[in-house]
Amino acid sequence: MRAVVSVLVVAMIATFGLFPSGGSGAARPANELNVGALLDLKSGWTSLGRASRVTLRLAVADANRRFAKSGSSMRVRLKVVGVHGSPRAARRGLRRLAARGVRVVIGPQSSSEVRAVRAAADSLGVVLISQGSTAHSLAIRGDNVFRFVPDDVREGEALVALLQRDGVDAIVRVWRNDAGNAGLATSVRKRFKRVGGTVASGIRYGTSVSDFTPVLDRVRAQIASLRSRGASRVGVYLAGFGEVARLFRTAGGHSVLASVPWYGSDGVALDPHLAASPKAAAFAARVGYPSPTLGLDRAAARRSRKLVRRTKARLGHRPDAFGLTAYDALRVVVKASVRAGGVARLARFKRALRRTAHGYAGASGKLTLNAAGDRAFGSFDFWSICVAGGSASWRRTWSYLATAPGRGRIVARRHC
Repeated sequence: MRAVVSVLVVAMIATFGLFPSGGSGAARPANELNVGALLDLKSGWTSLGRASRVTLRLAVADANRRFAKSGSSMRVRLKVVGVHGSPRAARRGLRRLAARGVRVVIGPQSSSEVRAVRAAADSLGVVLISQGSTAHSLAIRGDNVFRFVPDDVREGEALVALLQRDGVDAIVRVWRNDAGNAGLATSVRKRFKRVGGTVASGIRYGTSVSDFTPVLDRVRAQIASLRSRGASRVGVYLAGFGEVARLFRTAGGHSVLASVPWYGSDGVALDPHLAASPKAAAFAARVGYPSPTLGLDRAAARRSRKLVRRTKARLGHRPDAFGLTAYDALRVVVKASVRAGGVARLARFKRALRRTAHGYAGASGKLTLNAAGDRAFGSFDFWSICVAGGSASWRRTWSYLATAPGRGRIVARRHC
């Protein structure tokens, strides 16, 4: 009889979830918040992935320190999955985290990854908070995706404001063929044409291209075509990721390509690979290539100073505002979880997440969410490669200070 009773007790405990589903003998803490992260760590947008891993770990440590200090038994656990910039790997990673009971995930970073996992997040009951996805096509009301960065429409406004300041009246667009960079190319085209600029047909390249010679031949042809049609100052807009270093190494030997100013995107700003390649950095410095990334207003710069120092000590270089956004995302998740009494009741948690995020003053600035759950607007800093004494480094050269969606101004920072 005692054996039968023991079996029944074990069965009841398993039924009510007091043993972990993974089958280990240790009980799962009742007050544990498991947060997942889908990050590009080995390939893809690695500059953001590695910075996010550091800032997320710091956010977890800070949250747990606060819980311990207040006497709470609540603890946060971070589960990081590397997805290598691959939409397919992002889907596998999300399902893996969901199977381990994770109901809220920071990331994925890129828009192509978010597009790949959006439907699965809805079906699996997982909330995603991306710190890097900017494609306007993913601004969808009511889904499980929140994005704590402005979409490509806002970045396009900043980029076109700088083009106008530089007197550029015609552009050639080149972009990596993924959702985020394609969205940026579209937003820049629409905005630039709206202010009277001329836009060539555009050149896209595949995500696995290694030889950029054919791409650059088309760029030269479009520059010549725009000049023949009367353009007085032609510029090239290039939106991509780490492969830009390879493209610039190829472009370095072409005088026509070096005779026009180039402009970049958030996926390249502060990328250490570009600064570390002497030939690519030399070309970038010659053509300017200011690349925008989410900027910090004066108040956010003060709030984030200590976090930036802590992150730099572990990362080896200064994080950009996208990396700081990952820190803010986890902080908001923790506060919303407490407010909602956990993440099990997803609809209730999403409402708490929106209320907590809207108006939250964090390391990346004050959050204002739009109807799609995305950051409504934000300022942008432009970073350029500068070469001095044989070494190259990123330097903040311009800023676009936004006061509302569609409104802002360019201010000079520091020239090379």
